[in-house]
Amino acid sequence: MLTVELPEEPEKLYYSAGDAHPLAKLETDKIIQMVVDLDVANSDSEHYVTGWMGLNSVVVVRNYQNKRGTANGFVVNKGDRYRLSIQSIEFRIPKAVLWMSFRRKPRTMELITYETLGEQPSGMQQYRNILDEELLQQLDADWRELNDYLGAACWQLENGTPLWQQTQQQITPEAIRQLVDAPIFRTKHLQADGDYAGFWAGEYFFAVRQPSAGNPLPAVQISWREDEKDIGSYQFDLINGAAGEPKLSLCIRPRKGADSYLLNRFDAHHLQRAIAMFAMTQRYLLA
Repeated sequence: MLTVELPEEPEKLYYSAGDAHPLAKLETDKIIQMVVDLDVANSDSEHYVTGWMGLNSVVVVRNYQNKRGTANGFVVNKGDRYRLSIQSIEFRIPKAVLWMSFRRKPRTMELITYETLGEQPSGMQQYRNILDEELLQQLDADWRELNDYLGAACWQLENGTPLWQQTQQQITPEAIRQLVDAPIFRTKHLQADGDYAGFWAGEYFFAVRQPSAGNPLPAVQISWREDEKDIGSYQFDLINGAAGEPKLSLCIRPRKGADSYLLNRFDAHHLQRAIAMFAMTQRYLLA
């Protein structure tokens, strides 16, 4: 039986599920501080960073500007089911109005919203107006999960991204080529999956992309069943670095047929899992 041997949970810094500030009492200063702690761009200009909490995207919003004002916060998309947005809004108020109102700074407020997605989207509903106790408990659980994610990400960033360094050291171009050239891919009946072709073994789908005119470098894809509905994938691709030498480009595909996205240096759980899955694949395919 194929098993992924995961080490202990990634270490956390600043944030964790157990220490999460209650969502119902969250204030703007706390939201902004959390955004700043994960600001890998180290910039006050408007920008966004997308991370991955399981197969769900987490968008870090930094100084988003519109006619209403400036927003900082997080947007968590739970697949195609619903979206949780946690933001601090600083309203855009003309200086003359500020002066007349005897205020030194524009008014800020926290804005926490929920909306369903899919074929029948619900429109945004403010967290404080939700009466469904079961839904509130789910959103609170999502918030605690986000705190765990942020804590692990902050630890990686503050300690030189060791898991990212480990992926570069262990998942080398030569290791990828060895898997692509594994004899089993010449004897198995392969199923196509986009540019890849592979086979199922238990709960895992092992696939490779052979070099071609469009993609001259090989790649490996490892997929797994996340639940009854979703199939997640890691794609271990190669790209030419600045010196012309191939280097690892590690992507996640959250669902079959979906686009692929680069993993971040701070996506601790995914980096840990990708390393373990690649090692499992080596043991199985190269035995």
